[in-house]
Amino acid sequence: MLNEQEIDNLREGGKKLVAILQAIKEATKPGVNLKTLEEIAEREAVLTGGILSFKGYRGYPAPVCLSVNEEIVHCVPRDRVLNAGDIVSVDAGLYYKGVHTDMAVTWPVGQVSPEVKRLLQGTYAALLSGTEAIRPDNHVNDISSAIEKVLRGRGLTIFKQFVGHGIGRQLHEDPMIPNFATKVPGLKLQPGIALALEPIAGLGGEAVDQDGNQWDTRTADGKPAAHFEHTVLVTDSGFEVITPLETLIGGQKY
Repeated sequence: MLNEQEIDNLREGGKKLVAILQAIKEATKPGVNLKTLEEIAEREAVLTGGILSFKGYRGYPAPVCLSVNEEIVHCVPRDRVLNAGDIVSVDAGLYYKGVHTDMAVTWPVGQVSPEVKRLLQGTYAALLSGTEAIRPDNHVNDISSAIEKVLRGRGLTIFKQFVGHGIGRQLHEDPMIPNFATKVPGLKLQPGIALALEPIAGLGGEAVDQDGNQWDTRTADGKPAAHFEHTVLVTDSGFEVITPLETLIGGQKY
């Protein structure tokens, strides 16, 4: 659990991470190169006084993860131009004053199909539903069950190998937070615990392929995937979203 000073730092770092993603959002349009978005992330992180959490973590070679269309998660930015009709998932973490925050959002690039909109809306709705299950004395499985209920109800695929996690002094901490219900209650939630919820869902099958770089993952059938994540603090009365996504998806009617 985090102490009061660490919680204050978490809040401050969360605001800075949201600002970094806002700058990336403003540049995300048809014709932009993924390497440009990567450069924006690095530039904006310097301005915040924080350090992007991902570069060098377990050998990951880039400051952010940028996954396009059928790419699921952990994809290394490369020389690729976004086209109208693409979707791009941006996943970033920030280390600031001794604590990490983590967040992800999937944006449409221009107009996308109704099916892709359903994917984005359903995955984001699952994130919100899981968050609503956070309160003292609830358990991790309450979060997981709420996420799964929405994803299954929307007819979306759950990639079970990708889960949410605890966060704070380390980028990834216990507990793991599956996006599906399990037979065990999991950790009892208490004030001061920070969690990164991150439903990751698709429109096709569950099979996943991984590229030779050991990071890039994609759906085996080429169907699109989406990823939404925010950092949440357990409070005395429920929860506080540290890295809210509302301003990052405004106008998209998720």
